[in-house]
Amino acid sequence: MRRHSFDTIGITEILQHSGVPKGSFYHYFANKEDFGLAVADAYHQEQMALAHETLGDLSQPPLVRLAAFFLTARKAFFERQFKDGCLMCNLSTELGATHTAFQTALTQQWQALSAAISECLEEADLAEIGLAHLTPLEAAEFLINSWSGALTRMKADNSPAPLDLFLKSTLRLEPHDHD
Repeated sequence: MRRHSFDTIGITEILQHSGVPKGSFYHYFANKEDFGLAVADAYHQEQMALAHETLGDLSQPPLVRLAAFFLTARKAFFERQFKDGCLMCNLSTELGATHTAFQTALTQQWQALSAAISECLEEADLAEIGLAHLTPLEAAEFLINSWSGALTRMKADNSPAPLDLFLKSTLRLEPHDHD
């Protein structure tokens, strides 16, 4: 679902790829949309685990934790050779405006991620990253929106350049592929 659109993937393809019998699929999911929402939720739980681990590491200053969050995500995209996009970005772009259930779920997921970043930014000097004119929540929303745009370009360009520009312009970091 990261490489292809949700709408182009059929249940048969999902079953073949996963090795799950059709009856088992329908035991857990009423339809493809229910499956997609469960996948989105699982992805979100992984993102929130990373957010809590990195952003909640109180042994580090807040902006170091913020940098660790984005650098860890960049490393994951590097390991997938920048080919796969962010599932939340992909689903938001593809389904957010046309599927009410996805719109509701994705909005809640984006808000939860922004809230985790905002909590970290409560302790930060936002002037250090040029965002002193924003509240911590506004700064978190700006960072997530900018990162999401960079992820979309990363997938389209099959290149780390958009992520690296985000890191350089927002956090003043010069990432390397071993980061």
